[in-house]
Amino acid sequence: MRIFINAASAHMGGAVTYLKHLLERLPQQLPQQLPQQPPRQEGRGRVVAYAPAATLHQVPTGDRVETRPYPFARTQGLARLYFDQVVLPLQVQREGGDVLFSATGFGTLYSPVPQVLLVRNMKYFDPQYYETRKSLGRSMRRTRLRRWHSLLSIWAADAVLFPTRAMQAAVEAHISLPPATTHAVHYGFAADRAAAGKGPEGLLPEGLLPEDDGPVLLNVSTYAIHKNLETLVEALPRLRAQHPRLTLVTTTSRTQTADTAEYDALKARAEALGVEDAWTELGYVPHGQLFRLYRAADAYVFPSFTESFGHSMVEAMAAGLPVVAADTAVNREVCAAAGTYFSPFCPADCARAVHAVLSAPCRRAHMREASLQRADAFSWTTHAERLAALFADVTGRT
Repeated sequence: MRIFINAASAHMGGAVTYLKHLLERLPQQLPQQLPQQPPRQEGRGRVVAYAPAATLHQVPTGDRVETRPYPFARTQGLARLYFDQVVLPLQVQREGGDVLFSATGFGTLYSPVPQVLLVRNMKYFDPQYYETRKSLGRSMRRTRLRRWHSLLSIWAADAVLFPTRAMQAAVEAHISLPPATTHAVHYGFAADRAAAGKGPEGLLPEGLLPEDDGPVLLNVSTYAIHKNLETLVEALPRLRAQHPRLTLVTTTSRTQTADTAEYDALKARAEALGVEDAWTELGYVPHGQLFRLYRAADAYVFPSFTESFGHSMVEAMAAGLPVVAADTAVNREVCAAAGTYFSPFCPADCARAVHAVLSAPCRRAHMREASLQRADAFSWTTHAERLAALFADVTGRT
């Protein structure tokens, strides 16, 4: 079996994490030869992945994995359409692919082989995201076009994959999804990577974290409108009143966001509230150091109101961190009973939930145990096994 993966927009964050773990595990789950096919040329049982050139050094290669650079400078607009609809299907056909896995939410409308589509961007389907953008005076034209494009891709796919049932339900409000070809499969977590982070190679550089001995709240993400850091910053004055040496640590920075106007407004708001000294921005932190960062915190706060999954919540739980998250269907599905939840746009409720965790050592210890148990439910190997079974299923229908 030969799988082609379209990861053309895997620039950073969860998309790169997903591709990296998938390429490490998927080839071992694929049969060399499909039962219904006669013997063919060598090189079957392989994965060929297209991703941005800057991403390729972050993902594995090997005897059964080949990575190729996405051939254009832009991963949006006409260049991307040309790649998805012309370049890639021709290449798949020439090289005798068995399945096309479109892992970015946008697919090939007339694929020469069965196509599995991963729909992973909740923003296009969440009414709250639309309302938030409108309140900021932002144009909705591009977002609506991308939603339409994603829905058209779903219509064209032979099977559709979602990272959560909540994401699937959000899409079902816009299009009918046949149960036989629709699947919600959670992403995984690499326990071996977490264990490696305990060793010397995972040590944090000197001065990365504040030296104060107060409680540390952590959020690992870039800045974006839907990450809802505004609610967390607005909660800081209340939290500082209860925990005077508390520090919020984030991996945000101005250089890693497209929403610079909103980012600048948030920084100005933190200064106006007098909590700029309570917020430490680390910027990008290499993945090998993240587990140490999680273990150095006292609680993980996830205020995002629109996510399809939330990789960082699973990583935090695997590090034994109590998770305090915005009360959304996705966040509850991922953290389940291990999480504590607050109304997404209420700073007072956010402060209440965080304080309830920080001020109760017994509760915090119980949440740590619950987090560790919940993290065990997520496995990249299981995800790869289910994906390989889905590939076999769609090829068996032809």
